[in-house]
Amino acid sequence: MADNENQVSQQVEDKIKFYNRQRAGLAIVIVVFIGILVFSMAAGGEALPVRLSAFCSVVLLLCNAVFVLSFRGSLLLLLTATSITAALFVLKQIRFELFLILLLINAGTIFISSKTAQAIIRSFTNEKNKIKRLETEATKDRLTQLLNRNGLEQAVGTAWAFCKRDKKNVGVILADIDYFKSYNDTLGHLEGDNILKQVADSIKSCFRRETDIISRIGGDEFLIFLSDINDEHLLEMAQVLSSSIIDLKVKTTSENDPCDFLSVSIGIATSMPQPDDLLIDLYKTVDEALYRAKKAGRNCISFHEKIIQIGTSMDELQATAANK
Repeated sequence: MADNENQVSQQVEDKIKFYNRQRAGLAIVIVVFIGILVFSMAAGGEALPVRLSAFCSVVLLLCNAVFVLSFRGSLLLLLTATSITAALFVLKQIRFELFLILLLINAGTIFISSKTAQAIIRSFTNEKNKIKRLETEATKDRLTQLLNRNGLEQAVGTAWAFCKRDKKNVGVILADIDYFKSYNDTLGHLEGDNILKQVADSIKSCFRRETDIISRIGGDEFLIFLSDINDEHLLEMAQVLSSSIIDLKVKTTSENDPCDFLSVSIGIATSMPQPDDLLIDLYKTVDEALYRAKKAGRNCISFHEKIIQIGTSMDELQATAANK
């Protein structure tokens, strides 16, 4: 949350700078034109100190009208303009009545401009917050706050390209909640949504690396994309995930469920991406792996076309394969 607020604040600050830069040229031209009018012989018979005092107030008014200034910036302009008129008053170049009138005008200008600046900044902030919210809604699942399909494609596309470049192994875990429909039918959709949130929280607690990409790609399907990971660690993480879901102790509502508590079926696929490899092929492989896990009775892991029961280590799996 704090990062988002800082990002929005920076974006608003950048927009204000751009807004001010756009108007700087016009403001300079107007100031020069007013200066010529005020100080030219045609300006009338008013003494030069009077015209200088009026010119300072006009410039102050113009700057606060044209630019979005911080209160400190406006106050600095006020002090500059006032110090000039005060110096002229002390030197008895202008009358006290004129000094007082200009001081009140300058102070009123600062007050009004500060309110205007606050309104503009608030408008900019609301605009940036709205854009940020729309961007988030476009890439995140509202219920679980995980990436949705759109967010997944954006994040994985970048990670996939880096893994190709750096020749790093990638792994994909596709998890599907076993008999999730029965939870909705028996407990209601609100409780079903609560279960999805719990599963999402469990997944986030298991995969904490900054490079881990977690998404909800369907009603009860979750995909985790892991870069720079070997097969042994990948299987271990899938086992940890499966155990963490069971540890939620959500009682099963389906007679066909192989476990007394909420469980997931998991498919795993790995790849060392080559220049011509496509992500869609890796997705197809992991989807097929998940299908085999569900076909094998659920609450298990399908990896390299082998069905692995929860708790089976890579060493045990290799030992079993060697004995065959």
